[in-house]
Amino acid sequence: MAATQGDSNGRRSTVLRATGVVGAAGVVAYAWWATGLQPFTTSAYVAVGLPVAGLAVVAVVGRPGSRFAGGAAVDARGVGRLQLRSTFPWVVLLLLAVGLEVAGLALGGRSTEVPTLSTVIDHALGWHGVRLALFLGWLAVGWAPVARVAVHRRARAA
Repeated sequence: MAATQGDSNGRRSTVLRATGVVGAAGVVAYAWWATGLQPFTTSAYVAVGLPVAGLAVVAVVGRPGSRFAGGAAVDARGVGRLQLRSTFPWVVLLLLAVGLEVAGLALGGRSTEVPTLSTVIDHALGWHGVRLALFLGWLAVGWAPVARVAVHRRARAA
C-alpha cells in the first residue's frame, strides 16, 4: 500500500512538472506572438487584454465570499492581501523612477546628452527580444499574487 502511495505521488509530481513546463512554454510563445504585433491595432489590444481579462476572472471567481472561491483567494490570516510592509520597497522604486524621469525631462527632455528613462525604453523597444522580456515581466508582476495564493493553498492542502 505504501509503495502504491509513493508511486502515485511520484507520477503526480512528474505530471505537475510537465504541465508547468508546457504552461511556461505556452506563456513564452504567447508573449512572443503578442510582442510581434503592430502596436495600437485591434489584435495588439486583444493580446494585451486577454491576460488582464483572465486575471480579472480569477480575481472575481476567487474573491472571498464568492460561491466559487472555496477559500482559495484569501484565507483568514490574510494570505494574498497586499500590505504596506510588502509593497513599500516597490513604492520606493516607483517614486525613484518617477523622480529620475522628471529630473531627466527638466534637464533636457529628449536630448541625446541627457536621456530620460522613457527615451532609453523607446530605443530598446525596437528589439523584439526586449519587448518579449518586458511583456513577460509584466505578466509575472500581474500574476505573482495569484501564484503566491495558489502555492499557499497547495501547501495548506498537503
